[in-house]
Amino acid sequence: MTNLTWQDKCAAKQAEADAKIPTEWRLATDILQQVDNNELDILDVPSKCGILSKEELAITEMPDATSLRDKLAAKELSAVEVTTAFCKRAAIAQQLTSCLTETMFSEALVRAQELDAHIKSTGKPAGPLHGIPISMKETFNIKGVPTSLGFASFLDREPVTQNSVLVDILLEAGAVLYVKTNVPQTMMTADSHNNVFGRVRNPHRSTLTAGGSSGGEGALVAMRGSILGIGTDIAGSIRIPALCCGTVGFKPSIGRVPYAGQTSAGRPGMAGIAPCAGPLCHSVRDADMLLRVVFDAASDDMDDMALGYPWMQPVKAPTQLTIGVLPEDPQTPLHPNMQRTLGMAIEKLRNAGHHIVDLSKQIDFVGAAADLAFRFFRIDPDQTALQHIRKSGEPPIPSLRFTFDMEGKGEEPNLREFFDLNASKSEIAAKMRRVFLDNHLDVIIGPGYQTTAVPHDTYGVPVYTVLANVVDYPACVIPYGSSQETADAEFVRDVNYYPPYLPKEVENAPCHVQLIGRRQKDEALIQHALIVEEVLAK
Repeated sequence: MTNLTWQDKCAAKQAEADAKIPTEWRLATDILQQVDNNELDILDVPSKCGILSKEELAITEMPDATSLRDKLAAKELSAVEVTTAFCKRAAIAQQLTSCLTETMFSEALVRAQELDAHIKSTGKPAGPLHGIPISMKETFNIKGVPTSLGFASFLDREPVTQNSVLVDILLEAGAVLYVKTNVPQTMMTADSHNNVFGRVRNPHRSTLTAGGSSGGEGALVAMRGSILGIGTDIAGSIRIPALCCGTVGFKPSIGRVPYAGQTSAGRPGMAGIAPCAGPLCHSVRDADMLLRVVFDAASDDMDDMALGYPWMQPVKAPTQLTIGVLPEDPQTPLHPNMQRTLGMAIEKLRNAGHHIVDLSKQIDFVGAAADLAFRFFRIDPDQTALQHIRKSGEPPIPSLRFTFDMEGKGEEPNLREFFDLNASKSEIAAKMRRVFLDNHLDVIIGPGYQTTAVPHDTYGVPVYTVLANVVDYPACVIPYGSSQETADAEFVRDVNYYPPYLPKEVENAPCHVQLIGRRQKDEALIQHALIVEEVLAK
């Protein structure tokens, strides 16, 4: 039997994936050429390519998943109509952005038919997510579907035989699962790029990163090839794609959303900073809708690390929020676009009657928290994730240099260091708690990143998102405004911007704000995020 090279295996997988897109859903060559020549914006292709009917465009461009849920429950739309529309639009998005890994189009349509039969015979939806197509990050296991994580060495593995816990919960709630989405090699970089499925392109501008590690989700949701997606987050991997691609992204507290049953790139038994799963979507109320369903599931019966307590409706939010402002990290200064955006957002909130608190003299540990986190991420002495790469002979992707000691020249981590890291983590968590309590804060507002999406392989360390992971606080990214060279010009400072500030390359890229709440008070953060979202939308 011939031993296939990693190139052969990747080419075969790519051909298999391409063959699953029906001929009638394929973009014309002239459309692809117009995109490559910058004559047609990627985001405009779905409405101009002729593949989607008028009705399918209307379905996929509904405001959010909550609106779609209501239409499905009222039988104004069928699950088959909705699933067909999103399968087609996801196929379009894949051809433009390489956002998908696996497609389950035919299985999804069978599922949709079953849901339509149920609501016809009973008069009731099959569950609170009846008929909603939900996209899942590649790490989630779906029975009968391969999970390769973009490693050439994983392509020899058989399709999985058991669902992830969250997959079972979503199916029980009536959802339709139809695609899995692209990720970075090792899952530990902000550039979603691997040798199996390629590099995810940002729909706003293909020269910019779509973020990671849930970058396929970010691009697909931005393209409206998904109305609701599920990502994971250990350093910002939900929020980074959200801010890069202009969507909402919500990172819950650890244990609120079951994580068990996923395929991991890392070494089992990792402790210190845990990953979590959460939504990328088009509105905060969509995050609310999804998390209510998941929190109310008996997840602790299926996942030993899930807390299993239900949605706890907070008392009515105060009419005036007390909002702390996360200070700039001196080593990672805000670019002019984000400095202007945050200033505008804070001024809007102040004018709406909310109390703003300057935390610049109280939080001086943003950079230290990021340094601590990445020491945790490098604690595995065997560098298991890198061994998965070496096993096949495939090359590492460029952006791994920000996370790993690629040359193996550093000292091997030891147990003393691990104890010290945990002690330092506890100290930062205590400081963060005191900031909230001493200032009577409802929420902290700040950047999720010092700028917008940036050119590929330049994102670097996600200083402003990983803070919430270190202290295990829920956090949410909300899109707000965009990069505008002319308006941003007055905010240019004589500082060392990293990555370099390139105004023309990021023109019109989405800007954002990040909100951070208290640990295990996810419901309160949702409530506060709804208020902030409403103010910023005015």
